[in-house]
Amino acid sequence: MSKDLARLMPRYLPAFLVTATLTTGPCRLALAQSMFRGDTVHSGVYDGSGNGEFGGLRWRVQTLGPVRSSPTVAGGVVYVGSSDGMVYALDAATGRTRWETAAGGAVTSSPAVAGGLVIAGTRAGDWLALDQRTGVARWRLRSGPEVPFPWGHESGDRYTASPTVAGQAVLLGGGDGVLRSVELSTGRVTWEARTAGRIRSSPAVGNGLVVVGDADGVVYGFDLATGKLRWKYETEGHTLVSARFGYDRRSIQSSPAIMDGRVFVGARDGYLYALDLATGQLRWRFNHEISWVNTSPAVEAGRVYAASSDGQFAQAVDAANGKELWRTKTGLVWASPAISGATVFFGDATGRLFALDKNSGAVRWSYRAGGAIFSSPTIAGGILYVGSDDGSIYAIDVSAPRALRRAVYWDSAFVRATTIPGHVAIRDWFRERDYEILDATGLARFMSERIRDRAPSTVVFASDHAPPTVAPVAADTVLLRRYLTFGGTIVCPGIPPLLWSRDPATGDRDLSNVNRRAPAVLLGVTFERGNFDPNGTSLVSDAGRRLGMVPGWLSAWAADPESVSEVLSTDEMGLASAWIRRLGQGSTGAFIGIPAIATGPGAVGNLLVLQTAAEAREDAR
Repeated sequence: MSKDLARLMPRYLPAFLVTATLTTGPCRLALAQSMFRGDTVHSGVYDGSGNGEFGGLRWRVQTLGPVRSSPTVAGGVVYVGSSDGMVYALDAATGRTRWETAAGGAVTSSPAVAGGLVIAGTRAGDWLALDQRTGVARWRLRSGPEVPFPWGHESGDRYTASPTVAGQAVLLGGGDGVLRSVELSTGRVTWEARTAGRIRSSPAVGNGLVVVGDADGVVYGFDLATGKLRWKYETEGHTLVSARFGYDRRSIQSSPAIMDGRVFVGARDGYLYALDLATGQLRWRFNHEISWVNTSPAVEAGRVYAASSDGQFAQAVDAANGKELWRTKTGLVWASPAISGATVFFGDATGRLFALDKNSGAVRWSYRAGGAIFSSPTIAGGILYVGSDDGSIYAIDVSAPRALRRAVYWDSAFVRATTIPGHVAIRDWFRERDYEILDATGLARFMSERIRDRAPSTVVFASDHAPPTVAPVAADTVLLRRYLTFGGTIVCPGIPPLLWSRDPATGDRDLSNVNRRAPAVLLGVTFERGNFDPNGTSLVSDAGRRLGMVPGWLSAWAADPESVSEVLSTDEMGLASAWIRRLGQGSTGAFIGIPAIATGPGAVGNLLVLQTAAEAREDAR
């Protein structure tokens, strides 16, 4: 792939139409300030709008690399980096790109926004100040050579330190072991303070002090005005030799959080520490029993929220004495928690985002992305923004009054009638994402219940054999059609219902059984020109790109484009190879035909596209 094509690829993969032009006029970008963990003390507390149920996706934007950078939201724009070397400015409401700028290296830290500038750092040790409106670089600063690790074989060096803005000062921690205070408007260095190891911990600021940890296992407190060392605290990890364990026991990757005169920080020696802010003296430590504490704690109202790596749990700890208040099982957690109202959000390495009751630790709901979550979530205006190793940036509705009910239809009795080669892979993908598995009877029950309670809902058809329980005949009065009319969503990765049915007992089919009238009556979609011939899909529409679709796959039974509500992709014959037919009331209710792309025996290559289509609300398609 050429560099030019690679650079254009994000414009073909986002969940929303990407535009390179900056919004002007009445909607012009308003300047605002924000940074990693939301503030200078790194509290991890955001507005209280994230107290609702999982309401589906507002948007998903695809990049060319893992997104371990944590999004920063300011002035209605999401600023985030990717390992593809780009810094993105995305409209917070729609996901449309305001601008994107090549940073010169992977961006795995969170940008800071202040004074009309976006400050971002790269793995290569560069710091850039980009114009908040245009993405044009205003100044650049380079760190020195990275300090060697104490052992030399330390793993998990995935993040660089995020910048912190305090007034007109920007605090930058470098892999060269230097903490710099630079002038926000110019990038001029006003002071430097050296530590013994790489600084991957993001500096926190409170009561005139800058607190930061390093890879040598030491926490430092420097004077904010001068950079003079006020105190340092050596963790237990500072005394450990990682080579004796075969893995890093020394580094501090966690960023400090400050509350009520104390500093809270995790370390790879397996402890969560509480230090006195003024003196650096130890107040307490909580033992994670060797498991790394990479998360930056969130702090609020006398509680500390943290999580464990190999220990695979999230916890709340009393800030006064270190007593554990609750513990909840998760996967491996490196990303930092975010607090919104009565909910605390954690992401883990299985790709699962947990919404926990912050008082009890009870799981309110969970959502699973297409890859591991090493990005820390940010909440603004009822939307949670987070990156994933699948290369996506997700905008998730976390303020819905009712949860999006999700199900996948698959019935062992109709396996022979199913034409989708990867139907089991589809079933399992959605089962792992908390979709309820429905057989033919369960599908009828689910649809009937949603018609009665009008709860938002979506069903993925892992089997493309519509059972008699929901579509006994081709009519606009059957249960399947009424479910769509009353606001339900169906995603079908195979042949549309009743168009070309197989015998459920034998799997036999013949062309004399093609019923082109059936989908016209059932869905209002016609297939007069479509056929069983596999044709290449060469064009993806803006609506298709908003779901993450790319061209270059084969499809059959494409629809007549004039009969659908929205064309997602077009094949070489000019027919709609993927499409949406809207049939519902209000902002939901749609039948979405997106063929499963086979990538091997039983394997499907566009599972995340199917998931996005199922979970995106109508105003997000």
